[in-house]
Amino acid sequence: MNSFTDPLTRFLDIAGLGIRAQAVIALRTIRLAEGGPAAIREAHRMVAEKVVAALEAEMVATRALLGGASFDDAAEQALVPVRRCVEDNVRRLSRPPF
Repeated sequence: MNSFTDPLTRFLDIAGLGIRAQAVIALRTIRLAEGGPAAIREAHRMVAEKVVAALEAEMVATRALLGGASFDDAAEQALVPVRRCVEDNVRRLSRPPF
C-alpha cells in the first residue's frame, strides 16, 4: 500500500496539481496576450509539451502495469511526468520574460 491509495492524500495531491496547473494557465495567458514572436513560441511549446507529457505518462503507466503494479501505483507513476512538466512551467513562467 502506498500513500496514494489513501483517498485524502490522493485528493490533496491531485488538487495541488490542479492549482499549480491553473497558475501555469494564468501565467501563460499573460505571455500569450503580449503577442509577438515570444507568444508564438510559447503557443508552440504549450502544444508540444502536452503531447510529450501525455505520451510519457502513458508509457510509464503501461510499463508499471506490465510489471505487475496495481492501477493505483500505475496512476501515481503516470502523474510523475505530468507533475514535472507543471512544476517546470511554474518556475519558467514565473521568471521575467526577458
